[in-house]
Amino acid sequence: MGEGGSLTMGLANCKNCGKLYNQQTHEDICPQCRQEEERTFYTVRDYLRENRRSTIYELSDATEVAVSLIIKWIREGRISTSDHPELAYPCESCGAPTQEGRYCKPCKDRLQKGFEQSKQDLIEHRDDHSRNAYYHRRNN
Repeated sequence: MGEGGSLTMGLANCKNCGKLYNQQTHEDICPQCRQEEERTFYTVRDYLRENRRSTIYELSDATEVAVSLIIKWIREGRISTSDHPELAYPCESCGAPTQEGRYCKPCKDRLQKGFEQSKQDLIEHRDDHSRNAYYHRRNN
């Protein structure tokens, strides 16, 4: 919000077509591309109603919609993988099939363990540094 509660608008280039448009929301595509994306979404949704057990690649081939766009809709929750058990896509780390997020469960667990270890290392380093600084000040 800008001054006086008005909505601030900025110019942006559409991620899809490159056209300049007034960006009124956090959308990264222009209104025309957004409408086309919505039409495409309904094509995918209708296909899935009739072909519930399609894989993501079969769905992409049949509807001529990019796998990346279908993955985006899954991540946004617009397409439910619980309703479509074969809709798996590659983990961004190892390539194994996953049905939610960017990473498969083993990679998520590995990343989480790494984050927790890094956090613990930082805490220990900070504590060691604090003790050394205290000891150093007391002996000066």
